[in-house]
Amino acid sequence: MEVVKILKRILCIITAIMMLAPSVFAYDVVNLPHSMSFADATGIFSSSEIVSATICDIDANKYKNLSSSEIKYFYDTASDITLWRKVNPTPFRGVCVNFTCKDGTQISYYYNSGVQIGTYGENNFICYMPASDDTQKLTYLMSEFYDSNAGVYGGSLWNVATDRDFLKLPNHEWAQETVKEAAKKSLVPYDFTDKYEKNVTREEMAILIENFIVVTGNYANMDEYMKATGTVYLEGSFADCEGRDSAIDCLYALGILSGVDGINFNPDGTITRQEAAAIMARAAKLFMYVGTNYNTKTADWSKVDSWASFYIRWCIDKGLYMLDDAKKIYPRDKMTVEQAITVLSRLYDLATYWES
Repeated sequence: MEVVKILKRILCIITAIMMLAPSVFAYDVVNLPHSMSFADATGIFSSSEIVSATICDIDANKYKNLSSSEIKYFYDTASDITLWRKVNPTPFRGVCVNFTCKDGTQISYYYNSGVQIGTYGENNFICYMPASDDTQKLTYLMSEFYDSNAGVYGGSLWNVATDRDFLKLPNHEWAQETVKEAAKKSLVPYDFTDKYEKNVTREEMAILIENFIVVTGNYANMDEYMKATGTVYLEGSFADCEGRDSAIDCLYALGILSGVDGINFNPDGTITRQEAAAIMARAAKLFMYVGTNYNTKTADWSKVDSWASFYIRWCIDKGLYMLDDAKKIYPRDKMTVEQAITVLSRLYDLATYWES
């Protein structure tokens, strides 16, 4: 009987390991891997599985059938390339390669957005994309397509869109609709969806604020924003942030975040609601005028530190913070991930309305 129990336990462990390994079955695990191979993302593990393929320009409404040798060469070049997970609001554009397999499966690879494996709430998708250097290894086929006179207009254009939704929602009902709305705005990084009820760390807040800036300003990434604004940032701004996200250095250079002393940032430390109010007000200044005449005090105003008074009043005035039935704001309470996402979604609406 004891042997049976041990065997069952071993089987459970093996099953768990298999589920965690990046593979074609990775779509079915709770936590999608950061990366997987082209073969795993497409679910095609040999060029012999492919019965036909086309290269297609969606915008030009033009396609070309690929020969067996073209299919094999492209697949053999692509199969081991690593693709990286990305939340992408516009996956279906430009040039794609469409594969049809023996079992009837159809899958597309887009040069601009990789392989789309499912939705991420409304108006967003989970895509797996290669790094730019690896993308270049595959552009030969697109160049040949553009340089050639071969091709047919209309008739066989298609792309694969799956309806499986990978957006995980919070347990708290009050936060579910808010997170859905935030996901539409690309304000919910995938890695945060299993942390909703946890206190947001200082590093995580930096990542969320950086993402807010990129999305609100419609930039490809934070480096593009820094270049566009002529802002220089130094790596390793804090002694305790080696190997941490570069968002910390960028936001420090922008004056949005500061350290806890002269040399440390305390990336794993938590954020209070009044500290978050200050951070969001500073981030908002990148897009709008930040000022308020709001002077009504909350029932727990005595707990608001003097340095945070303006920021709290501004957040209440602009609807970022809501008073509860007891007219309290809880300035020294820790902010959770779902609360941070909720407030940043409101801040996005405020900033984009101001810009418009």
